[in-house]
Parts: sequence; structure tokens; C-alpha cells
Amino acid sequence: MYVITDEEYLSRLKDQFDFLKVEFSEYEKGKGHFALKMAATLRTIFHKTDQSLSILPDLATRNGIEIYFKGKDQTRIDAYTSLYIGFTIGQKRPCLDAPFLIKKAFEDYWKEIVYVEGNIRYTRSQLVLWAANKLGGVHVDPRIQDKLLHVIDGSVKLVSGQYGEETIINQVVYEMACQVLIVLEELIPKLESTINNKS
Repeated sequence: MYVITDEEYLSRLKDQFDFLKVEFSEYEKGKGHFALKMAATLRTIFHKTDQSLSILPDLATRNGIEIYFKGKDQTRIDAYTSLYIGFTIGQKRPCLDAPFLIKKAFEDYWKEIVYVEGNIRYTRSQLVLWAANKLGGVHVDPRIQDKLLHVIDGSVKLVSGQYGEETIINQVVYEMACQVLIVLEELIPKLESTINNKS
């Protein structure tokens, strides 16, 4: 059985980094459908299945490099929370220097609850994987009920009396992509140095 080397994983990560930069740029030019491409790229980098390994955080961990993301404290969300929005409203870039953000390992960031309405709770991974699967052409099952979603002008939106027509899924994908690009900008040179020194 062929074993993929860390050099090959790094090469794949560089490719995904390039894809994500282009997709992010197009999204910021007003092409909202590029959120779906960003979701598929994020899935390729981070999502692990029974049939495939993720590139990150595994590659970093194997090479002794820790990676962290900035997320929100989840202690304010409890059984009585009826509405919670864990992202920036209005298609604006997140302020990653905000004092209320805390450093999180990837799994905690990935599983962070980002949207609550009534008894519905969605994590970042559910929304990103839903976009990658349903509209980005990747097969996963993040368990979002179809009756809670509809399509307007090509964008997937959660049916929300409270939140109206804001594109919730697109914004969650966009904010994660923004942070991942910053992380990879610093991580890739470190991985190159570490992996090359092993060779």
C-alpha cells in the first residue's frame, strides 16, 4: 500500500492554500457563490473520514508544530439560549484581534457552536461541510434538516425569522477561510523548514 509522505502532504497543502486565496479574493469581489468553493477547499484541508486522512492538523502535529485558531467562549450557550450568532453580521471581515476571542485547538474551533435559534444548534463544521456537500460537490453528511434551509439568488440560507435574509452559511465559511489563510501564511514556511531538515 502506497504511503503518502509529508513532502507530498505539504505539496497538497500549498495547492489548497493557492486555491483558497483565489476563492477568497473572488468572494470579496462580490461573487457569493465562491463561498461554496471555499467550503470544499476547507473540507479538503481539514475533514477526516473513514476513507481519507485530513492534511491538517495532522501534518503539523507530526512535525511538532501546534496550530491554533481564534474562537468564542461557549460557556454563554446553555439549554435556555434561544438565539446566538457566533460570527460577524453583514459580510464583513472578522476582527481577529477582538479581546473576546480565545485561542483554540483546531478540534475545539471546528466543533464550536456558531448559530443557535430555538432548539437548533449548528457547529462550524456542520455549516462548512453542508456547503461543501450540497453545493460544492463533496459528499458528507453534516445532518442539517432540509426544511430549515432554502435557496435565494443562488445562496443557501437558514430559514430564520430572527435573522432574516443574511447568508449565514456563506458568512461562516468566509470567516473560517479568512482565519485559515492567516494560519497557513505562517505555518507553511515552518513546515517547509522542518520537513526539509528531516530529509
